[in-house]
Formats: sequence, structure tokens, C-alpha cells
Amino acid sequence: MPPIIDAAIQRTRLAIATAATTVIFFASELLGHPDRCRHELGMSALVFALLLAELVVTGDLMDSRYVTAQEQLAIFVYWMVHGSSQRELQERFQRSGDTISRYVNHGLQLATGAFYKKYVQDPVNETPNDIVHNPKWYPFFKYCRGAVDGVHVLAYVLAEHILRYCDRHGEITQNCVAACDFDMQFLYVMPGYEGTAADGQLFTIARQNSFSLPPGCYYLADAGFPNCDMLLAPYRGVQYHLKEWKRGKQRPQNREELFNLRHAQLRNVIERIFGVVKRRFRVLVSRPEMGYHQQALMVGAAAALHNFTRIHEPINHIEEEEEYDVEGQPFFMGRTNNDEAGAEVYAVDNMEKARADARRDRTAQAMWNKYVLDHPNLQ
Repeated sequence: MPPIIDAAIQRTRLAIATAATTVIFFASELLGHPDRCRHELGMSALVFALLLAELVVTGDLMDSRYVTAQEQLAIFVYWMVHGSSQRELQERFQRSGDTISRYVNHGLQLATGAFYKKYVQDPVNETPNDIVHNPKWYPFFKYCRGAVDGVHVLAYVLAEHILRYCDRHGEITQNCVAACDFDMQFLYVMPGYEGTAADGQLFTIARQNSFSLPPGCYYLADAGFPNCDMLLAPYRGVQYHLKEWKRGKQRPQNREELFNLRHAQLRNVIERIFGVVKRRFRVLVSRPEMGYHQQALMVGAAAALHNFTRIHEPINHIEEEEEYDVEGQPFFMGRTNNDEAGAEVYAVDNMEKARADARRDRTAQAMWNKYVLDHPNLQ
């Protein structure tokens, strides 16, 4: 037999043997051990099986000649969870660089296609239970459907584009706008914009495209966003951040301070979800060396996978708050108070601004009236 043919046969046998070994590994060593599966894939074996079944049933994921659908999905999920380099993935899965790259990119396409549309959806037109059952927030925020904010994700860009993606902290990032509900599920994600872009500017872009809400409803936003029909922002120039209230250890002295305190307490969910998702999917803090389009897709993929996991395997809220406290986490690149002070707020027309400001004043006054009744000794 000619040497070239013999070598080709040996390579084929090796590929088949490697594939068989990998299948055995996943069936026995990984999926058979709950703790190991959760560490390796960031979810239980049951949730991974549900995710696999959903993608296989839709026909979007199927076995190839040498790589099962199960392993293809595992390569992608493992990369999302650990942020591993291609070389590390090659060693972990004993696959070629081409194979790893193919299934990482295929996973990104799957997670940001029909799967994303199914699991990242606009809010329903009803007051969230978290608001209804809390007298601090109801009925004052009964038309609130969640919170919105911008988040910076470390990015890898070509040298000639660095200045456009350098944020105010000196990091190379993409800026993303996201909205979530009070069950800590994403409702909207718009990734892929330059790190130099302001949140208000991105909201203007989002509003012109697919950003939507039920009529009369709004999201809570910080002072980097405009106060408008779709957003309820805090009073500027008034104490706002929760850590400022903790340091001060004093009660609100007027309606503006009370409104800002309650607003910050409720809006905090968006900061928590950013902390959760960046810890759950370390690829978001690993600056992967891949095309910028793929880096934008990975943000949407993380949101969809997060929602899927929350639905099928909700984490205990108390444990979650302790484990994923965002304050002091180096990987959470949120807005600081100094950032807000100098943030550029993109204008809305005068009529809309007046309408939104009046809504905020009515809410703050109603909140203050009840607060005074509940605290008769207020000085």
C-alpha cells in the first residue's frame, strides 16, 4: 500500500478513536458527575441535556461525521463558561484548531438566532410581582417593567481602531446596552458599539431600531440616560448611589432624595445581572482574539444562555446575591458617580422631556406623601 494512502488511513483511524474517547469522556466522566458538569459547563447535566435537545429538535444542531452534536455544544458552552483560548480548547477536547473554531462559531450563530429570539423577549404588559408586593415601590413604579444600563465588555480590536474603543477608564471595550426584568432575565441586548460611545447615544440608536415597550410603560435608567417616555431617570445633582446612602446612614430629607433612593434600590437589578453573567461566562472578561462581529455575538449568546439557565435551573436568590455581589468585583466595569456627573445625556424633544419630568415629579411627590405619613416624627 502506498505510504500516502497508509498515512491517510492512520489519520482517519486516529480521528475515529479520538471521537470515541471524547464521547466516552462526556458520557461517563463529565455528565455523570453533577459537580464536575457544573464546573466544566456552568450548568447541571439535566440543563445541558435540555439545551442539547432543544437545538437538536429544531434541526440547528446535528452530529457530524466525527463530532457528535453533544460534543459540538460542549465545546461552545465550555468556551463561553471559561473563556479558554483556542489552544486550551484543543488540548481539552483533543480536537484540531479548525474543528474548535468551527464549533465555537457555529455555537455563536445558534445562540443568537431563533434560540435568542425565543429566550430574550420584550416584557409583558403587567406589573412585576417584585413591585406589587413591596409597599416601597407600589403603586409608585407600577408601570416599570425593568431596568436598563450600559455595560463595557473587554474587546480585541486592530491597532488602528484602538482609540475608538478606548473607554474613559483606558480599557479597550465594546459598549453594550441591555435591559432586564426583576427576575434577573434579559429583555433586550444591543452589543457591539465602540467603548467611546455614551449610554445615551446608544439608547438613541436602540430607540430608532428594535427597542420597544408596552404603551405607557418604562424602564429605570441612571443619570447617563435621558428622562423620557421609555425611561425613568433619577434627579441629577441629588444623592443617588446605594453606597452613598450606606455611608451617610441618614434618611431622605425631601422627595427628590427619597425618589432617588427607591429608584436606585429597584434599578440595582441591572447591575446585579451584569455581575452574574460576567461571572457565569468568563469569555466576557477574557478578551478573546477573534473577529469583532463574533465578539458582539458572544454578548447576545451569553444573555440567551443565561435566560435559558435561569428558567430551567433558577439559583436561590439569597445565595445568588451573596455569591455575585457586584461591588468590588474587578470584572464589573460599571458607571461610577464621577462618570455620571460628566455624562452626555442625549436630548429628547421638549414636549417629551416635560412629560417625563412631570411623571417623575408626580411619582416623587406621591412617594414622599406616604413616607411622611409613615414617619410622623420626620424632622
